[in-house]
Amino acid sequence: MKPFRSTMERHAWDRVKGMQEFHWSDLAALGVHGDTAQTFVRRWERAGLVKCIRKDMHRKIFRSVELDAANLTALEAPDGVPTPEGNMWRAMRRLVQFGPTDLAAHANAGGVEVTVEKARAYCRQLLGSGHLKVRQTAIIGRREAIYQLIEDSGPFPPKAVRLAGILDPNTGAFSPAKGGAA
Repeated sequence: MKPFRSTMERHAWDRVKGMQEFHWSDLAALGVHGDTAQTFVRRWERAGLVKCIRKDMHRKIFRSVELDAANLTALEAPDGVPTPEGNMWRAMRRLVQFGPTDLAAHANAGGVEVTVEKARAYCRQLLGSGHLKVRQTAIIGRREAIYQLIEDSGPFPPKAVRLAGILDPNTGAFSPAKGGAA
């Protein structure tokens, strides 16, 4: 995904990226139509460029996440190199609910091969770290578990580390593994 789809969006981003905080109406004050401003902010949030820092009544207040030129490239593929975890994480962020087979099918892209077993193992790891929840339990030999992403911490994929747990590069948080089954 390209972070900016038009020169107007790029111009709007240049105006708000230095602000301590902003709301989509701040873009409207700069001359961007209200619906377009809301679309821009939603797209930036999905891309990990902005983060909701608080809610005032029904208004979400955002802050830009500092990204240098290298990190803009990293939004498309972390560290510039596609990984199975990166592809699975991006698929999880876009799918409402998924099983390991769905995840493997959506993550096979960019020259990276993701097997159902690899997807099942990654789901188990993220279930143990609290990033996923089980929507439908598995019945051995009949159906696989269905998961939902409940902790979308940003564009970079959480990855298992040697210590039994999950390190999330978006927040720097380490969650000890609690177990879990696919």
